[in-house]
Amino acid sequence: MFPIPSIWLIRISLIYLLLGTSLGAILMLNKTFVLSPEIWRLLPLHYSIVIWGFLIQFIMGNAYWMFPKHMSEYPRGSTIEIWFLFYSYNLGLILYLFTKFLDPTNHLILFGKFLIFLGIVSFIKLIWVRSITYR
Repeated sequence: MFPIPSIWLIRISLIYLLLGTSLGAILMLNKTFVLSPEIWRLLPLHYSIVIWGFLIQFIMGNAYWMFPKHMSEYPRGSTIEIWFLFYSYNLGLILYLFTKFLDPTNHLILFGKFLIFLGIVSFIKLIWVRSITYR
């Protein structure tokens, strides 16, 4: 059975894909019809959404589902830890994207990056334990 945290990681990543693709379409329309030169300020936001919002989160959702399971009561590890990963990563990413777009000099951008880092570290811990202890 597909685990619920994987479902939510993949769903949210697909929302980020839709958002990133929409931004890419706006950028391409601006390249063709020259709507406003200010639209090019969205390019770093587009990259961040597609790479950090879609790609990394999609990989984490699939890897959490596909890696070998433990032979215990919690076959995929701590459910608290995977939900911590989900919330810290997404909250950090949203905080990072808003502060990057609205005010790049704001110090909240560092807090957003730190939350993303915590999410990635907890993902590495979850996957590392499952791949090393599997026999």
